[in-house]
Amino acid sequence: MLWVTVGVAVLMAVLVAVLASSSPASQVTAQSPLVGRAAPSIAGKAIDGSGTSVTLSGLSGKWVLVNFAASWCVPCRQEMPQLLDFQRQHASGDATILTVAYDQQDVANLASLLKAQGATWPAVDDGSAVVDYGVGGLPESYLVDPAGTVIAKYVGGVNAAQLDAVIRNSTRL
Repeated sequence: MLWVTVGVAVLMAVLVAVLASSSPASQVTAQSPLVGRAAPSIAGKAIDGSGTSVTLSGLSGKWVLVNFAASWCVPCRQEMPQLLDFQRQHASGDATILTVAYDQQDVANLASLLKAQGATWPAVDDGSAVVDYGVGGLPESYLVDPAGTVIAKYVGGVNAAQLDAVIRNSTRL
């Protein structure tokens, strides 16, 4: 019994060491075949009830954070302050967010969440975008440059300051 207890203790110590030395869950850059390529199109009706058509191509000339989300996603709710910071920092219009509803059964709830949080960026219901971008979980985001090229994929909540750093560094190239 002593050896089992020691073995479990060692295993737990290794697990704690691995978790302590890994990257934080927020804004983990992930590999994607889309990085370096033209962003897949996104098009649909705005989920705010206005009936306005929203397209990713209509946002060309700006940096766009394509953010896949759902109202029931706790990490999506947790990243909302960072999205709002990003929105405030780019009030001049050089960058925006385009939220895409991950769950077509959740569109009304997602619209309510965005409105309640003060999000003024466009949000769309385009079920094919989830497939085209290969979204595997939430939240998941893609940073698209003003020319329409995917620069990065983020798994987990984004960080406004880190997004700005990527934009600044990409702009200098």
